[in-house]
Amino acid sequence: MPVVDASVVVDWVAPDADPSGPAMRLLSRLAADATEVFGPRLLLEEVANALLTGVRRGRWSGAEADRSFALLRRLPVRLVDAPGDLDRAWELSRRYDHHPVYDMVYVALAERLGRRLVTADGHLQRRLAMLAFVVSAAEFG
Repeated sequence: MPVVDASVVVDWVAPDADPSGPAMRLLSRLAADATEVFGPRLLLEEVANALLTGVRRGRWSGAEADRSFALLRRLPVRLVDAPGDLDRAWELSRRYDHHPVYDMVYVALAERLGRRLVTADGHLQRRLAMLAFVVSAAEFG
């Protein structure tokens, strides 16, 4: 039962998502095993924003982004924020070189739930290398 961050979910829903990439292989495994997946409410806004950014940059069409947004809304990710997650995210951000608080919300959630955080953000994973529960999609298994 992992926590997933926006970088993984974007790789699940983006119009040009690699069907054989690590994130899609992870999604297939999770679906086959009926594994519950968690995320903070912020996940939806971050992924939706990434879809809009893709349209603005000409990466895909508005119609493609609309279909991806509809897929995002149907994903079985359980959103489980708690008020203390933001406070913990602030502490983590201050500890780890002021890394963005929105990234640390995922870390705080995974820490609170005692679950692994799956990310496709190599920069985040390298920055948090000392936290064994932060893993890539390829490492989750």
